[in-house]
Amino acid sequence: MPFDRTTRSICAVLLCVAVLFSAAPASADPNDGAFVDALAKGGIVLPDDNAAIAMAHTVCAGLDQRAKTSLLAMKLMKDTDLSMKQSGYFIGAAISAYCPQNAGNADNSTRYLYPGLPLM
Repeated sequence: MPFDRTTRSICAVLLCVAVLFSAAPASADPNDGAFVDALAKGGIVLPDDNAAIAMAHTVCAGLDQRAKTSLLAMKLMKDTDLSMKQSGYFIGAAISAYCPQNAGNADNSTRYLYPGLPLM
């Protein structure tokens, strides 16, 4: 049975959609796994790893703007169910994984909670 023009167009569109959905995902930052592992090691369980990674990048952006780690920790506590100790650990893990250049910019309020470098 020969295909008419409409059938060919539909097949082409479906093929394009199939290719888009079967494409391999973009490679993740190699630090993502180490960051998530550090959280687990610290007893921090968040429902979505991608959201945790996004929050870690937000922490680094805040540190780039010279925000105090104590304020960032309080924001984390407000936005999540983390305790102050867990929030401090989270900030330390974020710094270790994504912005080690900011380790010296952190105030001492949460420094004792940092997991330290390197994570891997």
